[in-house]
Amino acid sequence: MSVQVGLWAYADNISLAAAQEAARAASAQGSDLAHGLEVGNALLQGGLGPSAQLVTLTGHEDTTSVTIDVSGGWPLGLGTASPLSLPLDNQVRMLKQVWAP
Repeated sequence: MSVQVGLWAYADNISLAAAQEAARAASAQGSDLAHGLEVGNALLQGGLGPSAQLVTLTGHEDTTSVTIDVSGGWPLGLGTASPLSLPLDNQVRMLKQVWAP
């Protein structure tokens, strides 16, 4: 059980880092939400491998900020079909970079 909780903590950290990086990339001047989500999903894939399918990144933006939501669950037990899971839910909001002369 303690190994499963350790793996969940790792997955939670990776999913939070992916959301932060997605928000950073999407909020950069000249960028957009689609590019940010692409960057975040690449980080999820690199950090979690095939288990990245357990996590979903979604986002929305307005004129001043970008918000990335992480949702999913980490299975407790053997395999990804376990009926019990620990939540992987995070949210990151970042202000857009705007250059004003």
